[in-house]
Amino acid sequence: VAQELREYEEARRNYQQALNINIEYGDRYNQALTYHQLGRVAQELGEYEEARRNYQQALNILIEYGDRYEQAKTYATLGLLAKAEENYPEARANLQTALEIFVEYQDEYRAAMTREILDKLPD
Repeated sequence: VAQELREYEEARRNYQQALNINIEYGDRYNQALTYHQLGRVAQELGEYEEARRNYQQALNILIEYGDRYEQAKTYATLGLLAKAEENYPEARANLQTALEIFVEYQDEYRAAMTREILDKLPD
């Protein structure tokens, strides 16, 4: 709720507390989801390196668990982060990976959104 209200520091504190609990109880999968949310907060605050670290941590855990669909969401988010930084080759690579997985899972909505973003990227 704090994140939706743009109360990012409170959101960060809450996510960090959740992450600490997930780590304490060895819940690796939920750690991934929490790292992803911490990445979103950091990105909203313009803390792109912090965002990238959190997204990458989430992605590593999702790969470990073999959750391809959640990986696609994180690849897409990494692509949008790279786009915001005007790193278009990295944006394209991450978005293309996300697109392939969305197509694999027949998520036409997310695939269409990803294609649209890819089509608008500069060369």
